[in-house]
Amino acid sequence: MASVKTPITELDFDGVKAQLKEYLQTQTQFKDYNFEGSNMSVLLDVLAFNTFQNNFYTNMAINEMFLDSAVMKNSIVSHAKELNYIPRSRQSAKAVVRIVISNIDQEEATIAIPTYTNVSATYKGDQFNFVTNETYVAVRTRNQVTNEITYVAENVEIFEGQMLASFQREGFIVDADGVLRVQLTNNEVDTDSLVVFVDAEETEDRNIFTRATSIFGVQPLDKVFYLEPYLDDRYAIYFGKNEFGLQPLEFEDVRVRYRVTSGEEANGANVFSASFVEGATIDVQTISAAAGGQERESMERIRYFAPKSLQVQERAVTSRDYEVLLKQAFPDIKSVSAYGGEQLDPPQFGKVAISVYLSRESELISKTLANAYVQFLSDKSPLGIEPIFVQTKYVYVDLNVNARYSLKETEKSGAQLETIVRNRIQSYSTDNLEDFNTSLRKSQLSGIIDAADVGIVSNDIEIMPIIEYSPTINIVANPAFRFEAELIRPYPFRSTNGFSNYKPAIRSSAFDVDGTCVYLQDDGLGNMMTVTDDMNNPLVINPTAGTVNYATGEVKLTRLTVESYDGDAIKIMANIKSSDYIAPKGRVFIIRDTDVKVSMVLEEGGTAPTVEGASVGSVTTTSTSVSSY
Repeated sequence: MASVKTPITELDFDGVKAQLKEYLQTQTQFKDYNFEGSNMSVLLDVLAFNTFQNNFYTNMAINEMFLDSAVMKNSIVSHAKELNYIPRSRQSAKAVVRIVISNIDQEEATIAIPTYTNVSATYKGDQFNFVTNETYVAVRTRNQVTNEITYVAENVEIFEGQMLASFQREGFIVDADGVLRVQLTNNEVDTDSLVVFVDAEETEDRNIFTRATSIFGVQPLDKVFYLEPYLDDRYAIYFGKNEFGLQPLEFEDVRVRYRVTSGEEANGANVFSASFVEGATIDVQTISAAAGGQERESMERIRYFAPKSLQVQERAVTSRDYEVLLKQAFPDIKSVSAYGGEQLDPPQFGKVAISVYLSRESELISKTLANAYVQFLSDKSPLGIEPIFVQTKYVYVDLNVNARYSLKETEKSGAQLETIVRNRIQSYSTDNLEDFNTSLRKSQLSGIIDAADVGIVSNDIEIMPIIEYSPTINIVANPAFRFEAELIRPYPFRSTNGFSNYKPAIRSSAFDVDGTCVYLQDDGLGNMMTVTDDMNNPLVINPTAGTVNYATGEVKLTRLTVESYDGDAIKIMANIKSSDYIAPKGRVFIIRDTDVKVSMVLEEGGTAPTVEGASVGSVTTTSTSVSSY
């Protein structure tokens, strides 16, 4: 027999079979053998298939041994468990309502709204059930005008989901070492709603065990339970073995109460009804619509957050710790910014400022959510450090795009190309901005616009950051704004030269002061002025309305009293030196379509398509709410 050693290099079926043939052909017995025309080919198929199958399963088994390469969710969850990370379950959407009970004949001063009171909602054609998570009290109130008696409960929190039977018996096992573990049978549970009862009658809420998230400070007789991930998106409950919590005995009955939820499906529900008092009229008034409902944590989120959770270990020390903890506990958060209170104006030492961005549709964070963020972080912050919530601020951009196009390369009209350009700009905002500490790169955006269609031959972009200011009407204020970018300083403004061709570094949209419509602009000497909004003959009303720092882009206004303004805010625009712009600290950068002006210009020599009712020539379409310089 030949002593030729064939290296094992092939992993696929055909390669393995070919390698087996090459090896056998080195043997004297099979030197001139016809492998394809004999039964030996079948045997080689079997050997190759067996080798290939072993390769496949060995590769899978090795992959599943590591968090980074695991494919099956149960494997990923198992690795996360080793890192003391508990994947998030489904979470119930929460709404805040005001409950008014009327047409009821009783004299009591209050009416109790029991825990787990049902409230129904219909949203997008589906019926959802909400429940209270605690007992609320409706207080007797008399209407001074109609003399009607009603009972009112304010700020009632209701959670989407269906409570199972008063007590749910769950399967349990006892390990070889005597540790009792209760396996939850439902994988749609909201783990935040878990309450465990040990050896309690169905009509009694006694022997209640509450969930502990760590063993720190837990005594041997404390009635606590712990949660761990189990198979197929389910969870298991275990106890402290009389070392870190009281251990139930094997013969004691363990029951669990929890809420089964639909996750994110109920987000947005805002019309509710209830009928928990017989014969009475119950009006459920929405304070904040249902929000915060989430699906169970995805494999990629577990893979990403499990190692970081181990690093943080439920402690918030650095700004990154605060961000990781919040995003882990509140998965609807898109971005978080945490920074020291000394950076606030005025400074607040000993505090950590937290700002949160959810989405364009939720730019303002409700007070309920803000309190939830602060309360969650309070237990994880160092002694003497207080987390505070700061409403997220934004920076926008006045974007002026001039794009040239040629009909030699495309059959699309200027209007069609404009739509494409606008869509690409919004995609750029979604993919690259809409976060804290992001940058608008002019060359990058210009390249994206050029690549939007073969008909676009070139483009030119002007960017001017916008900070919005929403003043309280008729209240004296001293607002300040930081663009954190060097400004293009204009020549000093003098009344003798007038406003002809004058391009200020700072300019605002119009607002009313003392019955006069004015806008803000600088004078080139570092002063802010209020100027009448008259394009033909503008006049300076107040030459010292504030100051501007051209090196840092900081604007400070002095004793400004605004009587009225259009829209939601006054827009402050800056003419910056750099072609790129980095969002100021603590601000989310967004490009809004209403702030974008697109001009499509047909190259000379081309002929624009004739559109009925439209003139032939260059196509210029404008959509902007702030006038350009």
